[in-house]
Amino acid sequence: MDEHLDPNLLKERATFSSHVMQLATAAFLYMGAAKLPGTERVEVNLPMAKLTIDTLDMLKTKTEGNRTEDETALLDDVIYQLRLVYVKAESGSPPEPSTPPTDKPAS
Repeated sequence: MDEHLDPNLLKERATFSSHVMQLATAAFLYMGAAKLPGTERVEVNLPMAKLTIDTLDMLKTKTEGNRTEDETALLDDVIYQLRLVYVKAESGSPPEPSTPPTDKPAS
């Protein structure tokens, strides 16, 4: 562990929701729906996007009955949004580059 990292900050980030959001952000980046951090570039890697979406779906299956309502809502919303963007990207209609999602469950 990096001695310069605040242990309290690490504890706050180590949640199921933050992990879901990390994977979702990666999937959006792979689909070209967001600019690469620190650049103005957009890259598309649909096989990696699909793998990441499938990983989120696997997490949904494996954590069934062990999530809070907010975690379930977040996971369902993220998977739904990613699938919509994936279908557009796969059909050759690249999504509009934007900012990746925030760690806020849908209300």
